[in-house]
Amino acid sequence: MGQQEQSNNNNNNNNNNNNNSNEPAILEQGDIYFFYRPKKDVKEVKGIEDVRRFFMVTGPESRQQQFYRLFVIGKKSLPEIRKSDARASERYWARVGGIFQDQKELTKELFSDEFRKGDVARPAGLGKYVIVRHQNHAELAYILETPGEPGEAQKELGIEKEASYIISVINPKKPTPPGYPSAEEYPKYPDEVLKEFSENENFVSLTRDTRLIDYQNAQVILVGAREGKDAIKRDLGIDIEEEESSNIFDKLKVRKEEIPIKPLTEGKLE
Repeated sequence: MGQQEQSNNNNNNNNNNNNNSNEPAILEQGDIYFFYRPKKDVKEVKGIEDVRRFFMVTGPESRQQQFYRLFVIGKKSLPEIRKSDARASERYWARVGGIFQDQKELTKELFSDEFRKGDVARPAGLGKYVIVRHQNHAELAYILETPGEPGEAQKELGIEKEASYIISVINPKKPTPPGYPSAEEYPKYPDEVLKEFSENENFVSLTRDTRLIDYQNAQVILVGAREGKDAIKRDLGIDIEEEESSNIFDKLKVRKEEIPIKPLTEGKLE
């Protein structure tokens, strides 16, 4: 999936010198998309048991060169937002399945069914996201713009109207935790990036910048943190604005008649 991207510049990471501050700081922001693929030979998707793959795509702004990360979410849904601390079983694994510098390559990856007939990905959401440094960790927060309110498709996939997730990266220097991919499947980080990983921690937070997830096969952990715009604004100090003109078909240059669109336009599984 795609080509490995070695990001040399994070122009939106202007807060590096304040890394020890407890004040929240935006490390990255841009467009976020959600897609799913049905299982082989499933004629009608009725629930998550009929879903083969669930994807989250981030398209950062303010880069010298536009690119997209395609995350494969292991449990085929986003983690539940809990009021208490999440248990280890609620750490959802994800993998950067592709880095795409060309939007056409991303849409080809998502909407091609050349390998399995009917395997075209279904768009299930479009919105805006930010990655924010908050105290000793980072959170990915988003607001869903399309559909305007989550429907059955979004509820099956754990997509809220507004939510945030603690995001960290599995340390390739440490022995692979049980239940996670082997070290051979990790990205080949260059030495200057590998230095960002401590020798002592299993998971590394994105408190400096986001370049640790700029590589194909980066292994990521997501933990539900906050739900609702008020909680995100109160705790993280940010207010993600919706774009009324936001349109996934314009942004990804795909025609409505080419793909199943009910999950996006009606919130219905298809």
